[in-house]
Amino acid sequence: MKRIAIAVIVLALLAASCGNDVGNAGPLTQPPPDQPTTSIPTTVRGTNSTTAPTTQPPADPSDPVDQQFVELFFGTENSAVSVIRAVDTPAVGANAIRALIEGPTPAEGDSGLWTSIPADTLLLGLKIENGLATIDLSREFEVGGGSYNILSRLAQVVYTLTQFPTVDRVLFYLDGQPVDVFSGEGVVLEHPVGRADYATILPIVPGPGTAASEPWDQGDLPNVSSADPANLSRVALVASDDVLNVREDPGITAPIIGKLLPGVVVERIGQEETVGSTRWVQVETPVGGFWVSDWFLADDVASVDFAEDARVESLLDDFATIVTVDGDLRPVTSRRGLYVSHHADPVRFAPEDLATILTDSTAYRWPSNALGPDEIDEIPARTFAAAIADSFLSAYDDIDTLLTVNEPIMGGNGRLAEDAIPYELKSFNYVGVHDPGDNPDYGGLDWITWYVSIDYEDDLPVIVGLTVDMWAP
Repeated sequence: MKRIAIAVIVLALLAASCGNDVGNAGPLTQPPPDQPTTSIPTTVRGTNSTTAPTTQPPADPSDPVDQQFVELFFGTENSAVSVIRAVDTPAVGANAIRALIEGPTPAEGDSGLWTSIPADTLLLGLKIENGLATIDLSREFEVGGGSYNILSRLAQVVYTLTQFPTVDRVLFYLDGQPVDVFSGEGVVLEHPVGRADYATILPIVPGPGTAASEPWDQGDLPNVSSADPANLSRVALVASDDVLNVREDPGITAPIIGKLLPGVVVERIGQEETVGSTRWVQVETPVGGFWVSDWFLADDVASVDFAEDARVESLLDDFATIVTVDGDLRPVTSRRGLYVSHHADPVRFAPEDLATILTDSTAYRWPSNALGPDEIDEIPARTFAAAIADSFLSAYDDIDTLLTVNEPIMGGNGRLAEDAIPYELKSFNYVGVHDPGDNPDYGGLDWITWYVSIDYEDDLPVIVGLTVDMWAP
């Protein structure tokens, strides 16, 4: 059994980059099962030596495509607060009003939010021009009484529309006709109105949902320092320019109430639910306990504890043994499959592929750090066994090989060692397997480093990713 050198650094993975408005929630080159369908997507396998390793284009794993986050304004006591909704594009303004008419969700209602807009109100039209939003609603919008109730519904619409930089004022129509006097309360609406017209009636106060218009970083989240370490997870498998969506309920059709940056640590609060074939877990957020896909969470195991876990050494030995006998890799790999980064973005091999991947004759043109994407035809085609498994085994079994824990190893190709592991895998603990090279014909350029990214599933360490760093494969 190899002994892992206890050269430990504590990972600082609090992501600083901001995801896009859509919030694709971290596709690599392959989405998890049931995202968004209930079928398990399979890896697109090459059939001849001209095939580059690839997988299906990613379906959005946790968010309908072409959506934008908006603020909806509801009442709470004697003020207005905003909550976040994802609405379809285009026609963002119209869809925001439709979502406003739907009212607070049950969870929001339980927290004290209310709406004064009649539920049977219909949006008949919306035109935005020169800072003026002209909105046409059905007559149901003015049904009911009480001046506060009537003024509040007008404020809700005005606040929601004027969040957009193209809208300063709102002009109301009902059933296609301009409104001079609104409802039996006699509210005069012959001129366009803005936020200032309702600031004293229903003042806007900061609400729990307001922060979700931007992704939550670690500072936005509840303090986890006193939480049980066994309940902590780190957002993983999410690209640096993306986010993990937080949903009101389990499932990809539930409303999005917030976004988590990759690398942040969250506290699981116990509840889990499976929708289709995807497991959802409830985590603490700035606005309470809500749901994320378990696929994108890694156990937050302290680096020191990881280094002292003897099962990690055994896992690497078991992996090497399976490679030696061309066996089934599934017992030592993640239930997500295996993500392989060969000088390119990670490629996922599904669990069903890993059963026979070591004897599969499919050959790929694995990317090289010495050649550009347009030179891929110059790369010799190799199987997974030859390019990945045997290469790892050769390094792992070399007498001079150095194993380190969570410590990048500087090679000789000019790339910073900390940049070798792709961003999507940085939230996992890892073991570095470094063969310094010993062939005098190459003058030390035959060095190679494999980074083995490891997660814990059902309290057992499993391999989730393999990353290679070398001079010029």
